[in-house]
Amino acid sequence: MTRDAGEQARYTLTDDGDFLRLEWAAGITIGGDDVRSTMAAVTAASPRGKRPLLVNIGLVDALTPEARRLLIKDTCSLRTGVIGVDEVSRVLTAFNYRSATPSRYFAEESAAVAWLTGRAAEALLAAAPPG
Repeated sequence: MTRDAGEQARYTLTDDGDFLRLEWAAGITIGGDDVRSTMAAVTAASPRGKRPLLVNIGLVDALTPEARRLLIKDTCSLRTGVIGVDEVSRVLTAFNYRSATPSRYFAEESAAVAWLTGRAAEALLAAAPPG
């Protein structure tokens, strides 16, 4: 993401191999321009096709109505796991359940990564008694 000198990045996007990781800066209000910027960055980071996306909403203050509308329609990822740190995060991401792509909210990163990568089903099968 581009920014002026001295301005804090609003988000970071990294490639974790099996999925992309998007981390929002604390204390910001996510607006439509932010969402359009992240969608373009996610698309550019996945030239061979859509990939899972792990979003850490952290201590974001708010989402604008425009940002919510864009996120619901967003199809730049294969599936989206959202990690929050408190009930405010859960409320801010409640829109996720209406998203155009499969999306879930998680309180723990390990559960989100397992779901994103399909390892959640493998773990359930491994834990099941033989039968």
